[in-house]
Amino acid sequence: MKTYITGATGRLGRSVLAKVDGIPLVRKSSGLPNEIITDFSESSLKETLKDATHVIHLAGSIKTWDKKALEESNVDLTRKIVECSPQNCQIVFAGSISVYGKKLAEIPATEETPPNPDSSYAKTKLEAEDLIKKKKKHCILRIGTIYGPQFQDYFVIFKMLEKGKMKIFGDGKNRISFVHVNDVASIIPKAMETNGTFVVSGPSATQEQIYSYAANALGVPAPTNHISSGIARLFARLEETKKNPKITREHLSILSADRAFDYSKARAELGFSPRPIKRGIEEMVSEYLAQKG
Repeated sequence: MKTYITGATGRLGRSVLAKVDGIPLVRKSSGLPNEIITDFSESSLKETLKDATHVIHLAGSIKTWDKKALEESNVDLTRKIVECSPQNCQIVFAGSISVYGKKLAEIPATEETPPNPDSSYAKTKLEAEDLIKKKKKHCILRIGTIYGPQFQDYFVIFKMLEKGKMKIFGDGKNRISFVHVNDVASIIPKAMETNGTFVVSGPSATQEQIYSYAANALGVPAPTNHISSGIARLFARLEETKKNPKITREHLSILSADRAFDYSKARAELGFSPRPIKRGIEEMVSEYLAQKG
């Protein structure tokens, strides 16, 4: 078996490397064992992947404000991976629950729920799924919003909670589905042996509950002030004019949308067992506080 991994230098990628004996494909030297440097051109990929039995395709863009980057990383790169890998090679694809949109056709959503992509990011992830399905052997993981101690972009929220500046978007009763990075990585070995599409998202909690879990772990009061989603989106639009925005309209949509997912198929066939969101948030807060010293 010869397994190659795209996106291995990312936060999910490094967790997957701890579970899978794979060869990382990288654009520049990163120090990962056995890595292969490639420009991801078709000629380079055809030569590199000629003996591949599996490709774990984790690479992609989450620059939700940059349509060009989304198209290049989520669609064009996926097309090249599909076309340049052997016919019988199995692809495990890191998809996204974003393909269902912010307003789900049914709650909880399952693998059979009709997709309704409502953002540039979601549309490119669904396009990528269609490309992956051209392979006879494929496993598509529709992954929820990933979190974990290494996802330090969430530390911005912890800082706002500590300063008493965090606001609740809307009424705060909406359900949000996060999934821990290590819980996703743990199912990749089984996904390499399985065909099909799977929802991989953890148990939902309300926006208010999530802030409460984090605030309690930080030892500060939970937020009580609310802000309308419209005003918050206006602020995020201004943030997106910066090179590296701290918060985007997509982030706000995720935090304010009411979504819950049924991951029973992944539990039954892939052994997926997501940890409670409260425990996961407490782990993140511990890392945040440790870094503060």
